[in-house]
Amino acid sequence: MTFFRFFLIWISVLFFGCFTATSQKALDKELNRPIVLQKESLQKLLRTGDSLFKAKDIANAIKEYDNAFELIQNNSDIDSVKAMAYKIERFFTDSTREYLRAMNVLNFLSEHCTNRNDQKCLMYVKNRLGVLHNRIGEYIKAMEYFGDALDLASKGNNSDYQWEVLLNRGVLFLDIGDQDQAKIDFKKALTYIDPKDTKKRKGATYLNISASFNDRQADSILYYSRLAAVGCEKNSLSTRHCIMVYNNIAWAYYLKKMPKEALEVIRTNIEWDNDNLTYKDGDDLYPGLMHTMGAIQYELGNYNKALEYFLISQNNFEKKNDISDLITVKEDLSKLYETTGDLKASVKALRDIRLLESRQLKVKVSKELAKSESKNLLLAKEEVISGLEEKNLKIEKEVSKTKWQNYFLGLLLVVAVVVLVYRGHISRIKYYQINEKLTHSRLTSLRSSMNPHFLFNSFNTLQNYILKNDNIRANEYMTELSVLIRNVLNSSDSIYISFKKELEIIQSYVNLQRGRFQEEFEASFDVDPFLLDSNPRIPSMILQPFIENAIIHGFSHSSIAGQLNITLQKKQDMVVCKVVDNGIGREASEQLKKKGTEVSHLSIATENTNERLDILNKIVNGQSNIAINDLYDTTGKSLGTEVIITLPIVKEIKK
Repeated sequence: MTFFRFFLIWISVLFFGCFTATSQKALDKELNRPIVLQKESLQKLLRTGDSLFKAKDIANAIKEYDNAFELIQNNSDIDSVKAMAYKIERFFTDSTREYLRAMNVLNFLSEHCTNRNDQKCLMYVKNRLGVLHNRIGEYIKAMEYFGDALDLASKGNNSDYQWEVLLNRGVLFLDIGDQDQAKIDFKKALTYIDPKDTKKRKGATYLNISASFNDRQADSILYYSRLAAVGCEKNSLSTRHCIMVYNNIAWAYYLKKMPKEALEVIRTNIEWDNDNLTYKDGDDLYPGLMHTMGAIQYELGNYNKALEYFLISQNNFEKKNDISDLITVKEDLSKLYETTGDLKASVKALRDIRLLESRQLKVKVSKELAKSESKNLLLAKEEVISGLEEKNLKIEKEVSKTKWQNYFLGLLLVVAVVVLVYRGHISRIKYYQINEKLTHSRLTSLRSSMNPHFLFNSFNTLQNYILKNDNIRANEYMTELSVLIRNVLNSSDSIYISFKKELEIIQSYVNLQRGRFQEEFEASFDVDPFLLDSNPRIPSMILQPFIENAIIHGFSHSSIAGQLNITLQKKQDMVVCKVVDNGIGREASEQLKKKGTEVSHLSIATENTNERLDILNKIVNGQSNIAINDLYDTTGKSLGTEVIITLPIVKEIKK
């Protein structure tokens, strides 16, 4: 009987346990069911919204997305809440331009991600807030959000977000007219792209870089647009990216006065029966392409076609309310009307421009303020970094001081200080001596590069082109001269310069001299590709005096066509520069000097350069030297002069 009771109790306990476990599972299932249902409802709402948007029922599509956002707010525990919120924000921002709705989504996301300490999510939010504020013209706020996003991406070592934020901030700089800073951000963004990246980020970045050049830099626009075109094969021509790329390439050809080539680029690479070539609210792809086509047809003399394209572009820019681009189109229309004799229409277009400019004034002021404030923000950030470095330095000094606490170590410290002060005094004397010589050497080199005779002759040549109405040559010559003067003055206060910048100075100088001498001599450059890729630092303002000597004193008394060959090669940690000319040679030059018809310049150039190199050898690792060789044929006749200059690649300055 006792056994039977125990058996009944055991059966009851077992049954109750099984019943309890089964009930708990059923309860958990019922509790989780609403979340599953809500997730399915959310996805259904978004799919319905997308279908309505494709059917161009924008109002109802927005309602569906509003309902989806409300569902997310009420059920923020859904696992995919971030992904859904991202999609909703993109829809409001990019598809419907409902910026206030997009801002509400981002504010919700910001709170959601902050509560969960989700740094990656916060990067997204800050970046997208920057995009939104840029769209609505709040440029300073946009700059602040981009700065916050970059800080988060840098702390998290997230190269993908660093690339995206730099790209978006570069677009902001373009919008406010700071093309130089935009170019800096775009090029910096390139460094964060994985070499194995297959998401065409390089193409997008190169396309933005091409947009950061003005119309006077057509070659740069063309170069970077071609880089952006990589991947635009036949099966990808219809993508928005590729259409923008080929529009940019065509525009570059138009700027280079090559309208036929521009038209061929568009006809060959852009498919006109393309959904991407229909106007979308706020989009500038279609009206921009129409404007390009109008400009090309105008240049080709097809005025009726040009008018048709310009009017399409004008109508679409009016829909977009893009005042800046609208002014550009109306300027082209005014010029077209004037060309075709419709002066009344031309005057009307000019009046429209005046009204648009008055509307644009407030926007211009806002952009200029943002441009100024952005520079202040960047400077403030640099000051913060500098302040932190100074603070760290002070802390290190304080820690160092605590090590010397007893008398014996203090005595040693005094001795060490005396020795250091003495050595520092000697080093300071040497430093000032070398610095004085270096300053004198820089001044001598600057005078050699920018001597009054050269400037006078250059301006005389420029005046000659202007008097002959050779506007193209005059413009090219003036541009080359300004580039040379700017580069020489910028590099004159430094002991070293980047290889590419030095090469640019040499090429500008040679081009100016060829223009001055009516291209009576030819010049060739043989440059080691490794030097172009690595762009090392080399001593500045060394080569120009020898090139000047070859041109002025080598060719001026020569009866044959001049040939100047400049070779730049890397040899170990040195750059070997050869300047070879087929001039009259040193011997003939010395004879002319004795007759009083020639002034020996090579010896002066050699003396000044040797003095400069002697100073550089004291402060830069690596030995520089100059070798001058007279060239003769088998009969002993002079074939010219060869100057070999060996310069060190500057890696560090000697202590």
